Amino acid sequence: MDFETILNKIREKTNLTEDEINRKIIEKQQELSNLVSKEGAAYIIAKELGLDIFPKTKRRLEIKNVLPKLRNLNLTARVVKVFDTREFKRKDKSGKVATVILGDSTGTIRMSLWDQQTEIAKKLKPDMPVEVFGAYTKENGISGVEIRLGNKGGIKVLEETDIPSLEKITQKESGRENISGLKEGAMSEIRAALVQLFETNVFYEICPVCETRVMKDGEKFKCNEHGEVEPKKTIVLSGVIDDGTGNIRAVFFRDNALKLIGMTIDEALKKKDSFFENLDVLGKEFIMFGKVRKNSAFNRLEFVANDIREVDVEKEINEIINNLTTNV
Repeated sequence: MDFETILNKIREKTNLTEDEINRKIIEKQQELSNLVSKEGAAYIIAKELGLDIFPKTKRRLEIKNVLPKLRNLNLTARVVKVFDTREFKRKDKSGKVATVILGDSTGTIRMSLWDQQTEIAKKLKPDMPVEVFGAYTKENGISGVEIRLGNKGGIKVLEETDIPSLEKITQKESGRENISGLKEGAMSEIRAALVQLFETNVFYEICPVCETRVMKDGEKFKCNEHGEVEPKKTIVLSGVIDDGTGNIRAVFFRDNALKLIGMTIDEALKKKDSFFENLDVLGKEFIMFGKVRKNSAFNRLEFVANDIREVDVEKEINEIINNLTTNV
């Protein structure tokens, strides 16, 4: 549903003027750090006003139309990438989370599977067509909207589907893209060198349960989902990466920021007073997988890394030789 249609439905069902609705939409975008489109913000406003602007039917959406705060979401997609399950501690209990990237002909999106749901991730493989049901969406503060499974949700592997092949979704046989060819909304793998780090405040507090950012309320920290919590520290780094075809601003959250600098969070915190002074990372090449998004504050594209690894030179050479041999 496009922006004008949502705007008209809000206006029809409320006494709000168009200017009042637009003001609410702008405020909602600012509240969500400009990570949602006008359409997404308008949909959230409609839900907050108690309006159900979609027909009351079981709906299956294309990825480009997936917005924050959707419930009972059904989605048919193809598995693009499955990341290793990550374990973590929360108070006296341990937890785990797995990340899966899904794609269709309209784009890609991140899905997080928590605790027992991570067993599902072990059965998923790239190029596998799936139906996600009983899901909901949430702002993750990293790469925009992500999908999560509800208590009655699940993932069904499909035998037949009209979803394009993985090759068409990634738009490259190797899945590797040049910076000069990156497009907004694309999920891409690139090989690039870090050429600049921005010396900003890199540490912040997150909820130990859901790992979303928490805000300080007096002397205490509160999570929107879990209330008052004892936060844990994490890290975000931003800078510029270059692959010879171009350069782009890049953002590295949490584990990926730590991989970038080769430290644990405890090691990084010990150096926080002189954090940038002795980092030996500029000029180093990495293989990076992530999403390209529009940074509204700077009005330019940026690359948000979902996974990074150091370049394995021998492996890269062998892949080049294999490709040359195949194409002969």
